[in-house]
Amino acid sequence: MSELTTILVPIRYPLRDESARTLATAGRLAHDNAPADLRVLHVNLYQTGDATQTEELTQSISSTLDGVEASVTTRRGFLVEEVILEEATQIGAEFVVVGSSQHPRWRNLLRRLAGNDPAIATYLRENLTDKIEIMEVDAAARAPAVQAD
Repeated sequence: MSELTTILVPIRYPLRDESARTLATAGRLAHDNAPADLRVLHVNLYQTGDATQTEELTQSISSTLDGVEASVTTRRGFLVEEVILEEATQIGAEFVVVGSSQHPRWRNLLRRLAGNDPAIATYLRENLTDKIEIMEVDAAARAPAVQAD
């Protein structure tokens, strides 16, 4: 019996098309790496008063995963990227699947200069071990293009 491949996919809620595509990509990755332990993570931000419940998130994603089973977790935190980093490390993820930023270039630049840009894929690449592969999904594309490390 082979070991499970652990895949973490952080998503925003409520699900928008971009999040659904990122989730679908993670589902295909789990299917291709069976047996896999697919973990869906949503971060409730303290500063926005977000209070998404695990149960409502589970109901929302079930149709997106097309039969692939996943466990769903919600965590509270101030910085999305730090919560994702902590979760990936804690569960021993081999893959982290994230959506690419959907903001125009000028807006991304302003957010980075203001220190308010969760460049999640970049942050994870800089802070996770080489054993964890970061997959960035171009969630704006109709057929998601995946960029892996």
